[in-house]
Amino acid sequence: MKKMFGNRRFKLIDVLLTTIIVFLAMTAILLVFSKGSSNNQLKSATSPSSEKDAVVVDKSDSKFEGIKIVTETSNDPLAKYAIQYPQSKNQDFNNKVVTYIKHAKKNYLEAIRDVKIEDNKRKSELNISFETHVDKKGNYSFVLMNNESLLGKKRLSEIESFHLNTKSGEQQDIQTVFKEDSNTLPTMTERVRKKIQHTEKLSDGVITDKMQIRTEPDWKNFENYAISEESMIFYFESGSLKDVKSGPQVATIPIEEMNDLLKPEFQVASETPAKKEEAAKPDPSKNEKTEETADKDKPSKDETAKDDKQSGEGTAAPKTEEPHEKKIALTFDDGPDPKSTVQILDILKKYDAKATFFMLGSRVEYYPDTAKAVKAAGHEIGNHSWNHPDLSKMPLPKALEEINRTTAIIQKVTGEKPTVFRPPYGAYTDQLSKQTIPPIKLWNVDTLDWKYRDANKLLEEVKKSTKDGSTILMHDIHQSTADGLDGVMAYLQSQGYKFVTVSELDK
Repeated sequence: MKKMFGNRRFKLIDVLLTTIIVFLAMTAILLVFSKGSSNNQLKSATSPSSEKDAVVVDKSDSKFEGIKIVTETSNDPLAKYAIQYPQSKNQDFNNKVVTYIKHAKKNYLEAIRDVKIEDNKRKSELNISFETHVDKKGNYSFVLMNNESLLGKKRLSEIESFHLNTKSGEQQDIQTVFKEDSNTLPTMTERVRKKIQHTEKLSDGVITDKMQIRTEPDWKNFENYAISEESMIFYFESGSLKDVKSGPQVATIPIEEMNDLLKPEFQVASETPAKKEEAAKPDPSKNEKTEETADKDKPSKDETAKDDKQSGEGTAAPKTEEPHEKKIALTFDDGPDPKSTVQILDILKKYDAKATFFMLGSRVEYYPDTAKAVKAAGHEIGNHSWNHPDLSKMPLPKALEEINRTTAIIQKVTGEKPTVFRPPYGAYTDQLSKQTIPPIKLWNVDTLDWKYRDANKLLEEVKKSTKDGSTILMHDIHQSTADGLDGVMAYLQSQGYKFVTVSELDK
């Protein structure tokens, strides 16, 4: 009996211990769940994004060898952002770029963390884009431009440049490019200051208010730079909020003027007088007629009379042909832009000119009012893809998605579908051209405004190649294009050209 009672007592203890263990385990699980839930609530409270406001990350090839374009977009109604940055095959370079992007996003999201949607009457946004420059050796300069608005108020834009030698993987800072000489920095500073003082837009800008300070001979003041095949470009951030709309101020100096300060691998060969004289000679392969050959081409009086006789019928008077009207199409890619596009619209109105604007869907989404203004002014709107990838390197469904998404946003904003399509870089496949997309319209005059960023150069390039029937390529995202357009329009008007859209040009 005692033995039976003892066994029963031990069984009761076992049950009690098991119950306690189960209770403690359940308590621990509840604590972990509760902590996780609290963390999620905290995260939700400090971040404006929710599950439905997913961040979309897209990666596409670019026209630059070994470089991809990464695009990040957020559809958060409070904290929208569109970010583009380069990605190379060099992981160290990629890490540095991504670190900058993460830091910029973190600062932006923290700035709008406590803003309520109902107070956000004018949207906040972060827009990071970049320019790519390539020098004669194939080295890359990437210039990231960080533009931010909080509750509709623009903040000072930021500039950050990254440099990559694709062969060695070396990331070239400003001191990598210039000679290690005590005179180098002071001389370079003097030349940059001289360029600023003799450039109208820079000499009138905020940079001159504190130019001596902002261009002190310190390498840090010149760390945001780029090298192209022909120029050294120095970027200076806006100096105050009153000038924030002008964006970064850029001093472009021909490399020849910096040659003596650069290390040999970055120098370019200067043209000798003999080469310049040779370049000035007319190219016989082109249809340039001298006065002598022009006279030879003229029909003789006898030939003219013979032709007149053959063209006549009885006593009927010969028909007089109306004078031929010279037409050209002005086109603007990569916009819209809230500043330079609007300036361009004003200039086109001044000359009673119509043009075609090939818009990026990503920019239409962010600047719908500017897109509407283009349509309201009676200009033609074209599709230029969503974020400017090389469509010839993309699978067909992905390329069509770029086009269709852009068509949809243009129609939503302007009320009409785009009537023409221009693939980025003019690159497309035969397969893509056979799809039911608007007709593809390219160009035959490239002003190279994306390369020179020089208002005066714009007119030079137009004068070189424009003729009856030309389609001229420009970009309405560059301030230099907007600044140089008035001179271009005055010249073309003086030459008797009529300005039409690309669709009208083909009629």
